[in-house]
Amino acid sequence: MKKLIVLTLAFAALLCAADEARVQKIVPVRNGDAVQVFATVRDLMTGPALNVKLYQTTVVLNGTPEAVAAAEQLIKNLETSSPRDRDIEVTGYIVLAFTQAGEGGGAMPGELEPVLKQFRNLLNYKSFRVLDTVILRGKENSPMSTGGFLALPNAPGATDDFFVQKPSVHDDVVRLKELNLRVHIPTTRLNDKGQVITSTVAVATDAEVKIGQKVAIGKASVNAVGDALILVISANVVN
Repeated sequence: MKKLIVLTLAFAALLCAADEARVQKIVPVRNGDAVQVFATVRDLMTGPALNVKLYQTTVVLNGTPEAVAAAEQLIKNLETSSPRDRDIEVTGYIVLAFTQAGEGGGAMPGELEPVLKQFRNLLNYKSFRVLDTVILRGKENSPMSTGGFLALPNAPGATDDFFVQKPSVHDDVVRLKELNLRVHIPTTRLNDKGQVITSTVAVATDAEVKIGQKVAIGKASVNAVGDALILVISANVVN
């Protein structure tokens, strides 16, 4: 009986020593898919020496110091090899093109003049005015949007929405899927509730823009005389 008690106490002491030898490490997954990183570490390394759990975007490691250190290094390697969603900045220049000369309200910025030359020569617009410059910032493959008031002549209260559903980067080209500019112009008409009816002018397209270049991607007429909104965009990868 005494021998059994001694053996039991010795085994308990070994368990305590084993527990004391184990360490815990919390490792955040800052790049890549946390679920995939967790699954890879779990499938390759889980065993008596290591236990792996996932909490949101954090991997929790519990095991021997050697096993925890090896798992942490594996997580870092997986993060390095994972594609990183980059930060993208898209700038939109909202330009009003007039069919009559002298209505542009000043010289165009020199950086936009080469872009608008095709509209001046081919579509017979006489003058231009930059109404607003809007900037979108966000992550690759994530929607980006902005909006506000637009100083459209003879249309007080006009507003705009500018958004991209899915931006992505391929080599030195930024691809903009579902790029939209929508300008909401109040009319003089009221609906049956007495609310002002607005008309919407839109430029909507998929576009590809070489990093750092400015490209005119579309136009939309805004009145009966043929004046139009032209959207010029540029795109850059911030990091």
